[in-house]
Formats: sequence, C-alpha cells, structure tokens
Amino acid sequence: MENLIFNQQVQEFNALWHQILMLDQKKDFKQKYPNFLELTTNEISVIHIVSENPDIILKSICEILNLPKSTLTNTINRLEEKGYLFRTITKKDLRSYGLSLTEKGIQTQKEHIEYEHQVFGKILETLDVEERIEFLMLMKKITMKLIK
Repeated sequence: MENLIFNQQVQEFNALWHQILMLDQKKDFKQKYPNFLELTTNEISVIHIVSENPDIILKSICEILNLPKSTLTNTINRLEEKGYLFRTITKKDLRSYGLSLTEKGIQTQKEHIEYEHQVFGKILETLDVEERIEFLMLMKKITMKLIK
C-alpha cells in the first residue's frame, strides 16, 4: 500500500514539475530570453561557470560538472561555434586553454540570471512568508540528501 501511495506521489510531482517547466514555453519568455532558451543544460552550465571563473581551464569544468572530457569538449566546441565563448592559452598554465565569454556569452548569462529570478520569483510569490521559509528548508533538505 505504501509503495502505491509513493508511486502516486511521484506521478503527481512529475505532472506538477512539468507544468512549472512549461513556463518557459510562453511566447514572451522566448522573445525576452532568445539566447538562453536555445541552449542545452550543459551549455548553460558551462557559460555560468566561465562567467564566475574567467580563464578557467577545461579540466576544472570537467571536475565541477562531473562530465567526461569528450562531452565537455563537444559542448565547448558548440559554444565557440555559436559565438558564446572563446579559448585562449591560460596565464595559469601555458599548456592549457582557458575560456572567456564573448559579449554574446555575457548577455546570455545575464538572460540566464534574469530568467531564473523571474521563474523562481513566480514560484515563491505564490507562497506567504512562512511557506517560503518552509519550502526553502525542504529544498535544502532534499539537496543535502541528494548530494550525499
């Protein structure tokens, strides 16, 4: 019986989660965030990491994202071809390439931050102050258990 209830809860969570994810399918989001919404999760993650760590080397990004080097190299190649970032020989290690964002990459990271603020803001504003505190505590609990 417990397993049946759990499975129903998983299905309900799945349906609700997908409704939230569909927020970005609205026309105004696609117009407001044209660069950001065309990227994959890995591409967005790389842009985010490079924005916070200029001149970061590929090895460090592999470690942060826990991606194979071949997957990351393909992602970097696509981002470079699309004009989001460029490689330069890093000052830290002349044998390695560091990554830097182009203006398009910088703009895309700004879109990313604004998009998340808008979506997360819409989610949080549906709750009162106490509910937000409880929601964030539960999210922290979930995150900590998933990280272990």
